Amino acid sequence: MRQKFSLAAPRWDDIWPTAGETGLKHQVVPVRFCILPRGKSWQVSRNAAFWGVFQSRTEADNSVRQAMLAIFTAGGAAQVRFT
Repeated sequence: MRQKFSLAAPRWDDIWPTAGETGLKHQVVPVRFCILPRGKSWQVSRNAAFWGVFQSRTEADNSVRQAMLAIFTAGGAAQVRFT
């Protein structure tokens, strides 16, 4: 017996749903982290709001990674930017 299959590519929002488009089934708005130097410390913002100050870039990186992992585990999306 022959199996039926479709050659049609999946819709973009099925692969990676994004914000700002209408008619999306599974809209995912990414949480945006930003790590920037502030004198001898590193400041982190989450969605443009103050999130914390860290003594080293490594400490800031690790904290953001842990937060992003929790977001990914819950099915969310996240981005990080270094300046």
